[in-house]
Amino acid sequence: MDKKFDDALRHALAPIDEADRELNQKILNQAEEQSTMEKRMKRRLSAAAIIAVSVLSVSSVTVYAAWKYLPSSHVAENMRDIKLAEAFSSEQAVSVHETQSYGEYRVTLLSIISGELLSEHPRCSENGAVIADRTYAVIAIERADGEPLPDTSEEEYDKLDFFASPLIGEYNPAFYNIASMSGNYTDMTEDGILYRLFECDSIEMFADHDLYLCVSEGMFYNTDAYCYDELTGKISRNEEYEGLNALFKLPLDISKANPEKAAEYMASLGLESDILTEKLNIVPEDSFEVKVTEDNKRGAEIAEYALQFVGNPYGWGEDSLTEGTDSSGFAKSVYEYFGISLPHNSNGQRELGTKVDDLENAKPGDLIFYDTPSHVAIYIGEGLVIHAMPEIGICISEMDFDEVSEIRNYVTETK
Repeated sequence: MDKKFDDALRHALAPIDEADRELNQKILNQAEEQSTMEKRMKRRLSAAAIIAVSVLSVSSVTVYAAWKYLPSSHVAENMRDIKLAEAFSSEQAVSVHETQSYGEYRVTLLSIISGELLSEHPRCSENGAVIADRTYAVIAIERADGEPLPDTSEEEYDKLDFFASPLIGEYNPAFYNIASMSGNYTDMTEDGILYRLFECDSIEMFADHDLYLCVSEGMFYNTDAYCYDELTGKISRNEEYEGLNALFKLPLDISKANPEKAAEYMASLGLESDILTEKLNIVPEDSFEVKVTEDNKRGAEIAEYALQFVGNPYGWGEDSLTEGTDSSGFAKSVYEYFGISLPHNSNGQRELGTKVDDLENAKPGDLIFYDTPSHVAIYIGEGLVIHAMPEIGICISEMDFDEVSEIRNYVTETK
């Protein structure tokens, strides 16, 4: 295919508006001429010309997405999951290729698939049992201005935080999201576009609900970016929010719904009844005091100082101890009071200090890190932490409200 035709095709498929009809017809005519010439030469019509023939039957944005981005199967294959790559190439996968642009980013939902044992690397529960029934999806994230995103091996990548998660209508998304649904994700970057392959417990059982996929900046579900109507159970974008808050409707087959299984699954999570009341937002005994030891006086002071802010509001991306802060902003500001500089990023915070080997050696003032999603809390002793949580604000929780991934000490030497 000559360069002029290729340039015309790229222009026609640019993700701005529907392609101009006259230009579409020119492309269609040229594709047909190309096809006739190639038939005479007993050659096959090129893939790009085939795409051109489709311009009139689907939107230019959708065609552009299918043409521009890596197939989900290639993303899985590049992440060394051949079995999942084959699943994404099967009829079982749902191809979406919908693009939304908000804030500084453009996000494309490429495809989604649910089923049992789809991956070569199945996730296991705490007792070692394989979690078989999972949902996998692939999204592409790029800057709206065309500037390439950093490779995952570059230092700048560590400064990026995106939260992507399925959401289920009629369930509060602040609590029921990828973090509580055994979620996990892997990123890769190619040609300046970040591809995220993420997974969680299967959502097919909820196919009779409104199902969504949210993508926003940050490490946790952003209550400022989305609205949840408790009366209707509907989840929507906050139209006044100025950052990234993409929200896709997921096209799942309603015949796959299993209300009985869904009810059992939600009960097993026990979020609103068990975790919120018994682990996530608790009041310590009146006799509780931060324990001061000879080798950790400063750490105890940090923990004691943090306690005075319990009850103050949560604020995504903020670091005010009184007006609103997220988890890493809370740790940053508390430590800053004691002259210790930490970045406003939990991934960056865990690169500093000294690693503590196990929970038994944790001391007041240590930072406790969680991975699903990235989150940080300050240990105050007796198995308790203080941190900033969406929907709740700065609160005290049992340290094991979620699985601890790492503990780091910044003020004393650990052995």
